Amino acid sequence: MTELFAKINGIKICYELFSKGYPIVLIHGFGVRKEGYKCQIPALSKTFKVITFDNRGAGKSERVNKPYTMETLADDIRGLLDFLKIKKTNILGTSMGGLIAQQFVLQYSEYVIKVVLVNTINGAPNNVGLEILKNNRLEQLELIKKNPEKAFWDNAHIWFYHKYRKELKLNPKKKIFWNVVS
Repeated sequence: MTELFAKINGIKICYELFSKGYPIVLIHGFGVRKEGYKCQIPALSKTFKVITFDNRGAGKSERVNKPYTMETLADDIRGLLDFLKIKKTNILGTSMGGLIAQQFVLQYSEYVIKVVLVNTINGAPNNVGLEILKNNRLEQLELIKKNPEKAFWDNAHIWFYHKYRKELKLNPKKKIFWNVVS
C-alpha cells in the first residue's frame, strides 16, 4: 500500500489505509513504526478498513522538539480520524500504543466502538514510565552497536516463545517463514 501524509495538529503524520469495511486504528508502541503490524494487516483487512500510522516522532511522521504527552498523541489520532472523515472506529494499541489508546478513550470516547489492548505497559505519573522506557531503549541501542548478537539474545525471551528460541539457537541459519492465519 502507498504511504500517505496528512497535516495534523501542525505536523505531518504518515499513514496507510488497507481494504474497506469498518475501521480499526492500529497504534504502535515506543520505538516502533506502523510497519510493526505488517503480519496482522492481511488478516485484519479481510474484515476491517485498517489504518496504520506513525506516531509523531516515529517512522516517517514529523519530529518536533518539544515534549510528547499522551494527550498530544491522542489528539493526533483524533486529527487523523477527522482528516479521514471517520466518526467511529475500533482501536488496537500495543505496548505504549495501549497507553495512547486508553488516553484516546478518555478524551474522545464518542469516536470509539471497541478497544483492544495488547501487552500494554503500566504508565507512571508524570511520564516516569516513559523516561524509564526511553533510558532502557537507549541502553539497548548502545548494546546493539557494540554487540548485536548479545543484544538479540538478551531480549529474545521477551519476543520469542521458548521453543522458537531453542530452534534459533540450534539452527541459526534456518529460514523460518511466518504465516498469518485468519
